Parts: sequence; C-alpha cells; structure tokens
Amino acid sequence: MNSSDHQQQNSVGWLLNLVGKFSPKDLEKSNLKEIGEEYMKKILLYPQLQSGNVFSYNQQKQEFSEKLFHIYPNILICQHDKIHTHLILSNCSIQKELIQYKEAKTYGLIISNNLGNTYLFFSQFIQYRNWYKLMKQYCKLNDFFGKYKLTDRMLPGVYQCYKKSNNAQFTVQIYKMEDFEQWPEIEEVVHNEIQMLRSIKHQNLLQLRRVYEDDSYLFILYEHFKGESLYNLILTNPLHEVQIASIVYQILQLLKFLDKHQFYHGNLNPLNIIINSNNQLLQIFMINLSFKQYRINDKLDWILNRQIEGFIAPEFYNGVPPNITSDLYSLGVLLYFMTFPSQLPSEKHFDKYEIDTTKIQKLLQKKFSLIPNDTTSPLDKSIEKNISLSELDLLSKLLETNPKHRITISDSMKHHWFVNIKSKIKQLNVVKKKKVELPSLRTIIELRSQSELDLKIQSQLSNNRRQSKLALNQVDDFDVVPDEGHPLEQVADLDFCQLLRSSTQLRKLQTLSNKSIG
Repeated sequence: MNSSDHQQQNSVGWLLNLVGKFSPKDLEKSNLKEIGEEYMKKILLYPQLQSGNVFSYNQQKQEFSEKLFHIYPNILICQHDKIHTHLILSNCSIQKELIQYKEAKTYGLIISNNLGNTYLFFSQFIQYRNWYKLMKQYCKLNDFFGKYKLTDRMLPGVYQCYKKSNNAQFTVQIYKMEDFEQWPEIEEVVHNEIQMLRSIKHQNLLQLRRVYEDDSYLFILYEHFKGESLYNLILTNPLHEVQIASIVYQILQLLKFLDKHQFYHGNLNPLNIIINSNNQLLQIFMINLSFKQYRINDKLDWILNRQIEGFIAPEFYNGVPPNITSDLYSLGVLLYFMTFPSQLPSEKHFDKYEIDTTKIQKLLQKKFSLIPNDTTSPLDKSIEKNISLSELDLLSKLLETNPKHRITISDSMKHHWFVNIKSKIKQLNVVKKKKVELPSLRTIIELRSQSELDLKIQSQLSNNRRQSKLALNQVDDFDVVPDEGHPLEQVADLDFCQLLRSSTQLRKLQTLSNKSIG
C-alpha cells in the first residue's frame, strides 16, 4: 500500500470520528452477533464473495477503526481480535451514506435490522461500489415505487411491473406489513422463504432478484414470468394423464430437492402452483413456501390463516407440525382434484370441502374386477375410462392418513404410474422414428391411450399362463407396461421429464390433426 492510500485511510478514520454524524445510542446498538466455531466451519464451505478491511464502529474504543469483513452468500462476517461475529443480510435493510467535511469525504453503508446497525465505510469509492453491489442482492432495499411501476395484476398479491430507468420487466409479490403485525408467524415464514430463495436455486422455484420494504409493504421482486394458477387450469382445461403425471413428477422433484436441504413447502395447493406460459413445455413454479422451524409447544393455529384447510394433512390436528411427509398428503389432495376435476370446489368453499376417498376405492375395485357400473353417468364413465389403475394406486398411497404408512418421495418417484407413462411415451417416440409416412390420427390415439379394458385383458391373458388366480392385494402395479419385455428397473431409471420433452413435437402433431378433423 503506497503512502497516498495510507493518508486516505487515515483521513477516513479522522473524518468519521470528527464529524459525529451518528448518535452514541445508535452506535452502541450493534446487530452483529458472535458466531461459534462449528457454525463458522459450515460457512467456510461456501464461496467467499468479498473480503477486505473496512472502517466500522469499535464499541470498546468508542471510535471508528478498521476491521476485517467478509461477505458470504447472504452472510456478513466480521473478524476482529480472533472473534467472529455475523449478520444475516436478508433480515436487514441497506442504506447508502455520504460523510463529507470540506474537501474530505467517505462513502459508506448502514446495515440495519430490529436489533441495531452495522456501519461500513470505505477509503476507496470503487471498494464501496463493489460491496454495495454485492450486499444489495441480499439486503432489503427501499423506494420501490420510485424505481418500479406496477402494471397488470396476475394473481392475488402478484403483479407485473417494469423498472422505470430501463423498462426491464419483472414480477413482484406484495405483502402488507399490517398482516405481519397481526400474525408474526406469517412474517417469519415469508422471510424464511426469502432466505431459502437466496440460498437455493431450482427450476421450479422463482428466481428472486431483490427485496424492497417500506412502512406499509414488503415487495419481493422476481425475474419476469407469466402464467396462471393450476387451479384456473383445472377449471378451464381438464388435464390428460401425461400432463397430470408431468405436474406431479415436477412437484416430487422439487420436494426431493427441498428435503435434501432440510426444507419443506408447507403450503401446497393449486393456487400456489403456477403454470409458466413463457415456456412451450409444461413447466410449473411453486410459490408461497411456508417453511418454519418448530419448537415443542409452538402454536399451530396460525397455519389455518395461511393454508387451505382441505390440503392440511390429518396429523396436523394431532399437534404434528408441517413437514415433507405432510407435503406428500397435500400432493395427494392436489392429484385428487386433477384426477376428478368435477370435484374441484370454488375457492371460497375450499376450507369446507372434504375429498371423497371412498370414490377412489370404489373406482379401484370396479376397474380391477371389470364389473360395469350401470348407475354411473355417461360423463363420469368417460372421465373414469381415462383414469389408470396405477394413478389411483399412487393417489390412495399419498392420501394415507397415517404419516408413518404414507408413501415416501423416493417410492413415489419410482411408482409404476410413471413407469407406465414413460413406456407409453417411449412407444410414441419409437413410432415417430420408424415411420415412413405420417401415421394416422387413429394410430396415434391408440398408441397414446389404450383403453383400460384392453390393457386389463392383455394383463389377464399374460398372467393366466403363469397362475390361475390373481388377488387385488397381491398386485404391486395394476397397469401393464406396454413393452412387457422391458425391465421395470431400466424404465424407472429413464428421465421422465426428458421423455416428455422428446415427445413434444409429436403431441403438437396430434393437436393439429385433432383441429383439422374437428
């Protein structure tokens, strides 16, 4: 370091201690908290984003002096006198500060939360700019309406917006601060969601860009996306089996990812699943995560003010807090409404609605026994015809009321329903590769959705050669994999979403053919 740099550093320290810009009361309220060695070892596993000597207030000396600071993802570390203190940045707001006396000046940052402040001042402007650029990615900013303009409302509390300086488009979710005052637990889970989105990335989670806050609102700014809720999609466009399987599989992939990082969703319902209309493929985003770390005797009644009661797992009413297993029950309720879309109630009746599990069992028995039910309406018969037995089997296992017996994420992802869907898609791809001329619409439809009766007859003919009687409780999978010579293990190892992507063009062809015939 040359002599001019030393002089500049000395002038910064002198300037800060001379001006007396901040009150002694504010300076004494530090929000940096000491951190243990074990926790520090975990932090060191993450990449260090920035490090350097910064002027900060020294409470022992009661003056500004240099300290060594480090920035890790969402964490500020102060290393001073062999003691490490830390600050979670996503819990803090950041404010720029200029201190000037005659020709001398220094640029700084004030990092604040409800515990107090941390003051950072820099001898070099470029150092100040680099640190601010990094920390504003994690801290809460202010003056949202001064920088952005709201346009269209997309969902309750979710709006499209653009940045006034360059017209860049974003999507913002807005919370009222008064709601946090009434339910502090909701404020906690919202800030937990912010920290989660800061620390983990997944294709089915929104990309968080910035967080703004003022006295009335909290603004969570995301990368721009367009879409509608799965609830609206179910109401307006009944889904076919491959689409349902794709949505369920994507949710399972995300739940597996969250569980790996010791998180859960906690608020899974069709209003919190967004279909991405910017993507030509069927891609979902899951929003409004409600993760919270519970302690013994924590109150759970606040959950009823954030979640839809019909999607809450039964064990909740026995005092068991939400977890990844209860997410699977909520997924079962979601699959129920996608399977039986006519059962989907209006939003205002969600809390009062209970799913009919006997409907699942009766349909399972009817399909397996091949006994026709003359009392079923033609419309219900048409719907039931397109519901596979393996889909019903997974549905019943997800809706298991005893969490200890409920199917796991791993077993769900290996379930025979996905095996069957993958095999059907593979058959479509084989036909596409081998065809010399364009296959007829009839051929495509027959390959895509063989009737349950045909599949069942094939199964019975095959099994009758090996055994004389087959009982329902002896069967692991009710559908037959179309390619009976293909080992289930190999099919299960295939990338289901990749198979869906590879068949996109063929599905488009089917749609065009349907339109031309209609």
